[in-house]
Amino acid sequence: MEARGPSREPACFQALRTLGDEPRPADLDGAFDSILSGHLAEEASELLRTLRREVGPRAWMESFASRLAPMAAMAHQERSVRWQMDTRRAHIRCCYEKDDGALGFDDGDLHAIFLHAFRLEGLHLLLDLGKRPRPLLTAGLPLPVGVAGRAEFLEAVLKQEPMERPAEVMAGLNHRLPLGLGIHQWEILPGYASPVSELALHSHWRWEAPLEVQPQAMEKTRCFLEASQWSWDRGNPHPGGPLDLRQVVSEMAWEHSTLCFTTRMREHPALNPLKLLGAILGIEAADIKGLIRTGVDLKPDPRLGQADLFQPKLKNMYEDAVLLDGGSNIVLVDEDDDEPIHLGPPAETT
Repeated sequence: MEARGPSREPACFQALRTLGDEPRPADLDGAFDSILSGHLAEEASELLRTLRREVGPRAWMESFASRLAPMAAMAHQERSVRWQMDTRRAHIRCCYEKDDGALGFDDGDLHAIFLHAFRLEGLHLLLDLGKRPRPLLTAGLPLPVGVAGRAEFLEAVLKQEPMERPAEVMAGLNHRLPLGLGIHQWEILPGYASPVSELALHSHWRWEAPLEVQPQAMEKTRCFLEASQWSWDRGNPHPGGPLDLRQVVSEMAWEHSTLCFTTRMREHPALNPLKLLGAILGIEAADIKGLIRTGVDLKPDPRLGQADLFQPKLKNMYEDAVLLDGGSNIVLVDEDDDEPIHLGPPAETT
């Protein structure tokens, strides 16, 4: 991916990656100043943690990380306080294809690939507020190895909206991505939008059946559709017991040699479609090749019609009291994982 064009990652991060191979780099002060001036202390701390895992610990890394730690902690605390008022961040929902060349990638592979592409294209992902902050990029719905998808979802939160038009951003990312992956939709949403996992209603699938299994598959399909219940024991203990696939598959029909079916997503968003289809047709899941998810039905997002419920209510109070240190009665409590904000009169002193 790096060979497809110069990296657009901040120069200080590129320098740190280069320095990672050196036992005693020379210009650490320059890298440190660039990190602070770019307000990138948290991201740099996470990069150093990654470098220590990849290339092994170096004395300079430990020293540099210790020097950077208080700056990163301060940035994390300030970001936690400002989170609800941050109007610059951009919530992105991408729709992409996963095809032949990418069928061997699982969710972890796809996450790493897209992270890499975003980084090389200079798209600055916001970090979450966890104790070990991670970039806010997630796959919307799981898709197993060996299954293609025509409309898969990727959700990301950027520090700010890119200057380029969406078509230009997608073109840059697609130039980086390996064969079989391609983004074809880029949608900017408000920060309070629901994730795809909460909106998915149905997945639509197509499978071109090999000639030698078509008679068996068609007969099993007929039996399945005539049955009122189709119990599937998934092979391991489950609190709900065997799963009734007639409640999962809402539609199933043949179009010549192609089997088309629809699964309900709300109750079973992560159900493996290969195993499901195998349980219906009496075929080993590993022997099913060419299954494609052609689309996903999403329900209207109820949050988008209730913007007033999700807008920050205390913006002026936060800005005046916390950010400007105006002597308000808002008190920040420093804890290990989170910094809750308590509103009320200041505690009495004795």
